[in-house]
Amino acid sequence: MQLSRNQLQLFSLIAVSMLAHITMGGGRITASLFMLKTSDSALLAGLAYSAYALLPAFLSLLMGRWIDRAGARFVMRVSQVLMVSGLIAPALLPQMATVMASAMLCGLGFASYMLAANVAVSMMPFERDGDRVGMLAWLSMGNSVAAVGGPTVAGYMIDHHGFAAAYGTMAVIVGCSLVVSFCVDVPGDAGDPRKDKAKGESVVRMVFSDPRVLRIYLLAMVLSMAHDGFTFMMPVLGHERGFSATAIGMVMSALAVGTFGMRIILPWLSRQFSEWQLLVLAYGVIGGAFLLLPFAYSVYLLAALGCALGMAQATGQPSVLSLIYRAMPEGKAGEGAGLRSMMGNTVGLTAPSLYGSVAGVFGAVPVFIGVGCVACVASWQAWVGWLRSKVPQQS
Repeated sequence: MQLSRNQLQLFSLIAVSMLAHITMGGGRITASLFMLKTSDSALLAGLAYSAYALLPAFLSLLMGRWIDRAGARFVMRVSQVLMVSGLIAPALLPQMATVMASAMLCGLGFASYMLAANVAVSMMPFERDGDRVGMLAWLSMGNSVAAVGGPTVAGYMIDHHGFAAAYGTMAVIVGCSLVVSFCVDVPGDAGDPRKDKAKGESVVRMVFSDPRVLRIYLLAMVLSMAHDGFTFMMPVLGHERGFSATAIGMVMSALAVGTFGMRIILPWLSRQFSEWQLLVLAYGVIGGAFLLLPFAYSVYLLAALGCALGMAQATGQPSVLSLIYRAMPEGKAGEGAGLRSMMGNTVGLTAPSLYGSVAGVFGAVPVFIGVGCVACVASWQAWVGWLRSKVPQQS
């Protein structure tokens, strides 16, 4: 079977991204363990883990504008250089200051890399819009595989050679991803200086002045809310019910299994249904699962619901990204994706604190019920978006 240029470019990008993903998959666990070993402080370990998301939460919009101006391929390569630089510092001088600085620099580098990679895939020429959803899902699938291998490599190096060697190994792997990117056909043409892409209406103003586009971004925030709601609150619910750590881990793993499985079949599914139809289904499943989770007392039933959630979230994210790309004017795809990333990271920074506050007073059940109701409303809004997408002349 002969592969198309799009498929060849995507597979090349997946290979490069899998190597680059060790920055997050292995870097986060290495930073957390280093803080625990040197300071015996869970607080510092949590700060080091969270530092990877600190700069992207504030700079994603600027990163998106940079992608529009410089081109996705160039931004990906600069981001790889940032990641390598961030990993070399603690490899040469493993101290708390360098580890924390590495976390922030690597987090920024990887966030800008993945933002550019998503934009590069979104801008590929597709015969059908549904093909874009499937390609974005496959890109994420590569990262899922790398998320398993990264902690394994980091853990082995820490146990046998120490933290400096772990950071050095990760720097070499990310450096290899940079070298490979020059040897294969990676998508993401350089920006065209003849097109003044920097001018025009701000994406932020356009989004908040157009209810149709704003709906897409609000739906994206619900996805982030649901993901954080499950990953943060499921251990709390399990602890309330006296489940073992093994049982809770099995339920959490079911989410990843569902996500990975759906990303495999989504290219086929996206050819049968539009993005809006997929979102109606995805949010309906998310809402139903969250409403059922508090009343499921069997570990196996909880795992089944977690798997369903993973499948729904894997369907929702690429569908939202595809809709955002199609809603953006020419030359604004990066800025549009950057705004989505910024809003999602904002939810990630605030939602766990809100969930924890509610659970501390009322228990875990109201949190699951609340997120489930929000997801059901999101499914209805996706239905409205689908109906209005068929009559674009109406306001």
